[in-house]
Amino acid sequence: MISWLNDPTFVAGLFAGVFATFTLFVGLAACLLLSRDLYGLDHWKLNLQMPVSLWMNLGYWKDTSEFAEACRNYLKQVFETADITTPQKSIAILDVGFGCGDQTSTILGGIISGGAYIGVTNNQVQLQAASRRCRDLHKELDTSHLFCADASKPHAWPEEIRSAVDKLKNPKLKGKWLLASDCMYHFSPSRMPLWQYAARNLGINFMGSDLCMSNTASWREKTLARTIGTLMGCPWKAFLTMEQYREQLVACGYDRDSIVIKDVSVDVFPGLVAFLERHDKALAESGISLGEGFRVARKVFGWFAVSKVVRAVIVVARLPKVKDAA
Repeated sequence: MISWLNDPTFVAGLFAGVFATFTLFVGLAACLLLSRDLYGLDHWKLNLQMPVSLWMNLGYWKDTSEFAEACRNYLKQVFETADITTPQKSIAILDVGFGCGDQTSTILGGIISGGAYIGVTNNQVQLQAASRRCRDLHKELDTSHLFCADASKPHAWPEEIRSAVDKLKNPKLKGKWLLASDCMYHFSPSRMPLWQYAARNLGINFMGSDLCMSNTASWREKTLARTIGTLMGCPWKAFLTMEQYREQLVACGYDRDSIVIKDVSVDVFPGLVAFLERHDKALAESGISLGEGFRVARKVFGWFAVSKVVRAVIVVARLPKVKDAA
């Protein structure tokens, strides 16, 4: 028989150690549970709908108060303005600033099939998120790639991107579009290098949502708007008037008579500001902060809505029709 079992002192010490360990474990567990109060508000995390949507545009708020739906509707408004209202089997899209996957999945899941989709973003984290979330949707397309690069400087794109984008020239693809949703006001030095590349090198039309300066803005209002834009990471003259916007598109090769610039500010800014106010209050009730950046954004978009100095617009521009040879 094992001798140490006959030692009463050892056995007593062993049981005391086990009891102490068990007591410590129970005590720690109790403290953890009490400190986190399961009957407080922490269970909001269990009510999150997964996967969480990661839309990020200004939103088109007519007939909705939900952020994801407003963002989706803004994208749909762009396509409807371009007369793309049903799924297209041979459409080609070069999507710049595509976000974290929601825009891409909306396009791949219901707007195009059997065509081509190329996405370019300058944010590596968003590229990774979009790639994970849209992996299976890409399988149905002839050409589908997501890349990380500065979309405003197409002539500096690496060969891998240029080679993929060149496939959009395929004559079998009907309806070729450059799509830019709420991103081109960040392009430096301007939007023109990408427009020129799209029109002259790729031969594709343009559609997107953007911000324009009001034609009636005073010098003081323009200076204030451009200062705000600079703080938002935009070039000083990113906010063009609608006429300036049109002239730049024409200079890049787009047909003047085909250009549509639709002011949708009334369905964009007020709804976004109201949502940010509601969301900030709702988060505060759970002890969460919306963040100072979004609070500042709410004030900026509120000023845009009231002053009407900066306008939210949807833009569509087509290339000139090729005339048949005589």
